[in-house]
Amino acid sequence: MTTRCFCPHIQPDQNSLTITDSKEIHHIKNVLRLKKGEPLTVFDGKGNEYHGVIGSLEPQTVVIRVNDVRRNERLRPLLILACAVPKKGKFETIIEKATELGVDEIIPLQTRRTEVVFKPEARGKKQQRFESVAVSAAKQCGRSVIPVIHPPMNLKDALVYLKTKTSPVIPSLSGDRQPLLKVLEEFDWSRGVSFLIGPEGDFTPEEYQSAWKEGACAVTLGETVLRVETAAISSVAAANFYLDKQTAKPAKKSR
Repeated sequence: MTTRCFCPHIQPDQNSLTITDSKEIHHIKNVLRLKKGEPLTVFDGKGNEYHGVIGSLEPQTVVIRVNDVRRNERLRPLLILACAVPKKGKFETIIEKATELGVDEIIPLQTRRTEVVFKPEARGKKQQRFESVAVSAAKQCGRSVIPVIHPPMNLKDALVYLKTKTSPVIPSLSGDRQPLLKVLEEFDWSRGVSFLIGPEGDFTPEEYQSAWKEGACAVTLGETVLRVETAAISSVAAANFYLDKQTAKPAKKSR
């Protein structure tokens, strides 16, 4: 895979573009140690990719000679993850893996039993850090679209938001549930799918009732109790498989 660089505000001038972001310049010159004439792909996080070679390397600018411009359109339904924030920085791992698995939007979910609550004065830095993790993951996995990282949202607001855009699915540890794979096999893929992942102490009974009242489908992820990050990643991975099936083009018959 060609080395990739992220620049959200690209203004190509005919067949070239100029990178001025100091972090990206440092990454190109000092981390990747790229030289003039080497290939580089620049993406803007919105689906546009610029493929070319390095034309010049200066202390404050890197110029790319563009050979090809590609627009990657999203062909499949939305995939959204609303997940309670676990302790010990594990939410960054969730963001990283969700980005790799094609999630379009990620919501840090604040529930009654969520142990990690961001103080107002720290939310800005946390938001920047989460977005940085998503950018790094997109660079690594070859995505041209950066997932939207929402500010923290309570369960009530998240349910209202998700219901307007997707069919919500909520893994549950008890009650009347269906196996996730069975639900996905019979899913109405004309709409997107979203997952609501509870905290280590699980959703409260009242929160489950609120989710079911808003039309969330209760599913089971198996016989064992999963940690937050495991439940989030396994749910998204399963949905990603079925989403790929929906958009896969049939193979051409050989003559």
